[in-house]
Amino acid sequence: MRVQSAVVVACVIGLTGCVVPNMDSSNYTTVPYVQIFQKKGQHGHTDRAQRTRDIHACGVPENENPDSPDWQRVGVAPGESVDQALARAHKIEQCMRDKGYDTLNISECGPLKAPTGQCN
Repeated sequence: MRVQSAVVVACVIGLTGCVVPNMDSSNYTTVPYVQIFQKKGQHGHTDRAQRTRDIHACGVPENENPDSPDWQRVGVAPGESVDQALARAHKIEQCMRDKGYDTLNISECGPLKAPTGQCN
């Protein structure tokens, strides 16, 4: 019985590192949303200034900084419904695709602490 108890205790101690994830919240801090837009064939080397001009041409107001970590594709404007905000966001994304950008999944960029190199 002592051997079984010792084995159980050893297993619990040994598994602790595997069961408890890394709780560092900065591991989940993502790149700014605008970085999901990458020129076809130039992932990780997209011209940021041109991308900013293109996203403004696609409907993002000039006074908004899409390179800011606070900017998101969907922000419900005063007097706007959620459906209208989503439609506006989809229109911007389609416009960017029409301008030759791929729309990556944010996970393809990786967290800020460990970027994949696909997004800039």
